Amino acid sequence: MLTLYFRESGSGPVHGVQGVVLSVVQPLQSGTSRVTQPFRNGWNWVSDLFHAKSENGQLRVEVRQLRAGLAQQLTTQDENAQLRSLVNMQKGQLFPKGLQLVTARVIARSTSAWYSTVTIDAGSNGGIGVYDAVINGDGLVGRVTKVSPTAAQVTLITDQQSYVDAVVLPGDLKGGAQGILAGSVTGDVTLQYVDKSEKVQVGQYVMTSGTSGRLQSVFARGIPIGQVESVGRQEVELYQSIAVRPFVDFHKLDVVQVIVR
Repeated sequence: MLTLYFRESGSGPVHGVQGVVLSVVQPLQSGTSRVTQPFRNGWNWVSDLFHAKSENGQLRVEVRQLRAGLAQQLTTQDENAQLRSLVNMQKGQLFPKGLQLVTARVIARSTSAWYSTVTIDAGSNGGIGVYDAVINGDGLVGRVTKVSPTAAQVTLITDQQSYVDAVVLPGDLKGGAQGILAGSVTGDVTLQYVDKSEKVQVGQYVMTSGTSGRLQSVFARGIPIGQVESVGRQEVELYQSIAVRPFVDFHKLDVVQVIVR
């Protein structure tokens, strides 16, 4: 029949039988197609769903990797910026010659609202001792109050137990109103014991006064502290009420340096 089919013309009897068969089978094929179409669609939907889930999982992994890489890059940039600030401060020759600076990282912070302290990852093994001043690229951070061989506790200048000899810069390093910089329970910093006769204005800079005569301060002279934020004078008070905004952002404290005496 195959030989006859291929040898005869398109109008032959075998081709005619093929047309009749197609006419009979076509409705059945159409019906079967309609019946199986939902199943095919369902199968395709399930297949696409699993494929989409697989792609979604891969995309999630890629997003996590990108986030981790971005976080690492931002952390590195922030550390580099802090280190550059420290180097710039050293180049500024603010401190007397012969002082040794030990770089450390903040590894813990105080959990109590009554104390403002941090713990750094350097201690007596690095030459650090109690009362050593601690700075970062912006200015004075605080002083060392406890030391172990590999770590040290630093009391911040915002702590209520912190007191720093300070001077207000009148535009040069000569003279200027002197007082005691004190922290508080709220974290506010004020310059106390400044006589009312001293002229102090908002915007002036405050720095450590260092050695005064025969009195030796634990802080070297010339460490930047902050800027005068407000000045209050009352007739019944002997001293001015001076609020100081520290240069250091204590919420972002990370890399510091200890001035080893």
